[in-house]
Amino acid sequence: MGLFGGGNKKEFVSNGKLFEYISACGDSKKLEDELEKRYLYRNIEDIQYLPPTDAVVKYKDLKVRSEEEVAEIRRQ
Repeated sequence: MGLFGGGNKKEFVSNGKLFEYISACGDSKKLEDELEKRYLYRNIEDIQYLPPTDAVVKYKDLKVRSEEEVAEIRRQ
């Protein structure tokens, strides 16, 4: 742990907006991983895929799930 708490890094940081553009730089596996992470941490309303490996995600709200909620979702 760092002097200023730098070692306590969160896995997901929200952009604080209802829309987000995700670019996977030509790697479809990376896009799947990014979308899965967002699915676990935010309430996704819609995903618009942009060829070849980009997407625009629309969220239902600004709420970000806690680590405990994400662990429960993964168990299910």
